[in-house]
Amino acid sequence: MSDTRDRVLDAALACLVRNGHGGTTARAIAQTGGFAPGVIYYHFSDLDDALVAALARTSASRIRRYRAELSGTDRAVHAVARLRELYDEDIETGHVAAVQELYAGARPESKLSAQLVLETRNWEKLAEELLTGLLRGKPLASVVRVSVLASAAVAFYLGMETLTHLDGDRSRSQAHFDQAARLAAIFDRIPRLNRRTRKSP
Repeated sequence: MSDTRDRVLDAALACLVRNGHGGTTARAIAQTGGFAPGVIYYHFSDLDDALVAALARTSASRIRRYRAELSGTDRAVHAVARLRELYDEDIETGHVAAVQELYAGARPESKLSAQLVLETRNWEKLAEELLTGLLRGKPLASVVRVSVLASAAVAFYLGMETLTHLDGDRSRSQAHFDQAARLAAIFDRIPRLNRRTRKSP
C-alpha cells in the first residue's frame, strides 16, 4: 500500500513540473503515474491532501540531503560549493520546479498554504544551523541576527527560482553562486576570535 501511495506522490510532483499547478488535476496525476484516478482518493481525502503530502515528502527528503552534506560545515567556501551542487540536484530532480508551482498556486488559508509555511520554516531552521556554524567566533557574529539572515537566504532562493522560471535563464543562478564563492573566500580569511577567558592573577 505504501508503494502505491509513493507512486501517487511521485506522479503528483512530476505532474507539477510538467503541467504546472493549474494543470495538476487528479486525472493528469493518474495519467502521469499510470493508474486510475480513484487510486488518489483511496489514499488521500482530496487533491489538496495529495499535494500537501507530496510537498512534505519532497521537502523532507531534500532537507535530509542538505543536512547530510552541510552538517558541521564551518568554511564558507566549502558551504557555497556544496550549496551549488545541491541546487543543481534540486533542478535535475524537479524539486525546485514542483515547489515553485505549489507556492504559485496555493490559496490563502488552505491546507497547502499552511504546509508551505511549515516547510519554509523548516528550511529557515536549516539555514540557521549552517549560518551559526559559519559565523561562530567571527567578529560579525555579534551584529548579525541569524534568524533574519536565514529567512532572507530562503527568500532569495525562492525569488531566484521565480525569476528563472519566467525567462529560463539559468546563468543568473550560476552568476550568483560565482559571486558567493568570491565573497566566501574573503569571509574565510577573517580570523575567529579567541573566546577563552584569562584567569585572574
